[in-house]
Amino acid sequence: MPVHDPGPAADTGVAAAGQHDPARASPNGTAGRGLRQSPRLAGRLTGRVPPPWRLPLGTYAACQVIFGFWWGAFYPGLMSRDSIVYLQHVTTGPWVDNHSVLYDSMVWLSLHTTGDLGALTLAQTIAMSAALAYTVSALRRLGVRGRWTALAAVIVAALPPLGSFVIFVWKDVPFTICAYLVVPTLAHLVSLRGPAGWQHDRRVKRLIAVLGLELLGMCLFRQDGFLIVALAAAALAVLITGIRIRLIAVAASAICLTFLLHVVVYPAVGVQRPGSSLIVGPSWADIAVAYARSPSSFTPADQRLMARVVPLAEWKKSADCYDSDKTNYLPHFTARAERVKVQLLELWLRVLRQSPGAILGARICRGSIAWAVFASHGAVAFPYDSRIPAGLFGAARQQDVRDNPYRHDLATRPLWGKSVAHRLRVRSTSRLVAWLLWRGATWSYIAYLTVGIFALRRRNWALLSLAAIVAAQQLTALADSPTQVFRYMATPLFAGVMLLPLLLARSPGHEAGGQG
Repeated sequence: MPVHDPGPAADTGVAAAGQHDPARASPNGTAGRGLRQSPRLAGRLTGRVPPPWRLPLGTYAACQVIFGFWWGAFYPGLMSRDSIVYLQHVTTGPWVDNHSVLYDSMVWLSLHTTGDLGALTLAQTIAMSAALAYTVSALRRLGVRGRWTALAAVIVAALPPLGSFVIFVWKDVPFTICAYLVVPTLAHLVSLRGPAGWQHDRRVKRLIAVLGLELLGMCLFRQDGFLIVALAAAALAVLITGIRIRLIAVAASAICLTFLLHVVVYPAVGVQRPGSSLIVGPSWADIAVAYARSPSSFTPADQRLMARVVPLAEWKKSADCYDSDKTNYLPHFTARAERVKVQLLELWLRVLRQSPGAILGARICRGSIAWAVFASHGAVAFPYDSRIPAGLFGAARQQDVRDNPYRHDLATRPLWGKSVAHRLRVRSTSRLVAWLLWRGATWSYIAYLTVGIFALRRRNWALLSLAAIVAAQQLTALADSPTQVFRYMATPLFAGVMLLPLLLARSPGHEAGGQG
């Protein structure tokens, strides 16, 4: 019995039902052919991307979209009091080396090329997205499936504290990007060390050079960056054998070049040197805490010296071991302390010798942002508001701000989604989750635990170097933190989350296999 051939119409079930067939309705069937070819075209475009790059590029795109949401919601960027200072430096002047001359230059470039600060904050999102995407590739070399690192990257971009931090007009953002990049760079570098030692190829040299640039960026974006670099370099020299001389060399070069710029180059081009309060301001707060604790231990001469700055009652009232700004921001305090800074420093040293517990206690208390998981005694992480106040942190009445040609840029002009973004940030500051979302100390300990377990599994102690930059920043903030500021411990928040996929790493034999 002959078999009935239903023909093309029955294959689709469209023509048989009497419905419109776009392939038949268009001349030569071009519409249908275009629909059929579009997946093929996408496949060809994807096929042109080497397989190892597909997931990192996808991660970059996903993170950029999420960061783009934060960027548009708070366009041209979130700001703090420091942001106003940067604008003053590069518009009305003078340029002062009390923040970061490099970041001031970036602010100047954004203003003079685009007319506002949106280009600068957009560039920050691009750089961080690229850093997170690079981590997918770097950790894959250590046996971590790319899908887990990509998921961690998306979570980082979506978390309100981290996603919105990247679009701040703050020198700490590029500093954090440079510091964070040390983690995947070291992961890539350590992966090149085989059983017989380091592979003698260009990749090792190139990665060490890249590491040097990252360390230099840390030094140039933060005044205390050189301390973090020095501590991290010491840890790397202990943990990574075979190339420790080169690692020390690039770190030392970054520090030396930084001092050369600060001492010689910047003054030569007219950049003013900062006042001593930038470095010794916390020491004056130490004196206030010690005086409030035991006024009788201060001699009449000590008290006369202190009274030359502000009345003794003000010293005592401003004493707060959690926040040195309460002392240093007293009216006229900084200018008057500058005149007697040598005598004040001698007083601080004398108090340190006589009552070391008072000074060390104040430092440990003030550094709690670095070591304490939970904020105590009312100390908070200062997440900063998602609205720029009309008073511009007290600077709105200053003439160089009020009449500044870029005054309009000191306010958010949202392109989309500000109400959603604002609610997300506010809810993230709840006491129930703030210890996890805003406390860098929390993620420092998580990073140590994660890297320690991974290194123990692999019996490779060089892997501990992945947490070196976290430890260096934690120790620096503990030793000399002026107040409880979230940004001082931002790097551990990014690194801690991105290192978690190490717990899901495959055995060494599978490091090079698979792309997922």
